Amino acid sequence: MAIAGMEKGASAELVIMQDAVKVYGRRKVLHDISLKVWKGECIALVGKNGSGKSTLLRMLAGLTRPTSGTRWVSGGRLVTGYVPERFPPLTFTPWEFLLSSAEVRGMEKASAENELRGFLSKLGMESFAHVRMSQFSKGMLQKINLIQAMMGGPDLLLLDEPLSGLDIKAQENLLSILVGLKRGGTAIVMSVHEPTLIEQIADRVLLMKNGQIIEETLEKHLVTGTTTQIVLRGLDSSAVKRISEHPGMVDLAIRSDRCELVVRSEAVDLLIRQILDSGGSIVSVIPTMGMNIPLGEWLQPAASEKGDQV
Repeated sequence: MAIAGMEKGASAELVIMQDAVKVYGRRKVLHDISLKVWKGECIALVGKNGSGKSTLLRMLAGLTRPTSGTRWVSGGRLVTGYVPERFPPLTFTPWEFLLSSAEVRGMEKASAENELRGFLSKLGMESFAHVRMSQFSKGMLQKINLIQAMMGGPDLLLLDEPLSGLDIKAQENLLSILVGLKRGGTAIVMSVHEPTLIEQIADRVLLMKNGQIIEETLEKHLVTGTTTQIVLRGLDSSAVKRISEHPGMVDLAIRSDRCELVVRSEAVDLLIRQILDSGGSIVSVIPTMGMNIPLGEWLQPAASEKGDQV
């Protein structure tokens, strides 16, 4: 089987996966994944919920092993930062938690404190450095989640929906940080729905469906366009299915308490009207200038959507 990304020089290889399979019980959630991750590149994983993106990220991180196949790491060990989709509201303060994380990573205290101040400032969290995280909102917790993974400039940074819960300013600042890490040689692999993030930083986009990589495309082959993110609550599964079939839809992510849509901007008014007429409520509407990944050309709407548990 061909390995995605074979064209680059061997010296830049960080992680190689060959024919990797992951089985939980009787369910095969990853099928014959072959992939190379290179120093200083960014890979975006795109696919519907349940397509295997989160499992692939955990496998790249070494948090779960392939049931069969191989995972090879350059030099036998990498410094890896991992951002899970959900981060718990710990009783520590950000300062306590992040300095402890930096110590585990082997960072010197003075260097860690200086870097921590910079991250907290860039993400608008400096005034909350000594507040217990049990009091934080989801967006605030996500910022701490990101900082713990990025401190020390890891070799490999794995991000599961990194923009989830972040306001526009925080998203812009995070993008700036990620670009800097990438220029410094950090490889980034991210599960993402936002076209703008893909346009600004991704070198390759891998489309996943049913636990397989079914398509790989380079950034230059994506289609530019204008999209809008709509976050909503209160729709039943049949209403969500009807909306997913709208020709203006680009992507749909279903969370435990909400739905996140990415739609072509010209369809926003019609979709908002359909959502409200179906009994839903709108949480936010955020225009995004950037890439319009043509998911509709690559996969058909799923018969049912579940939370991304794999």
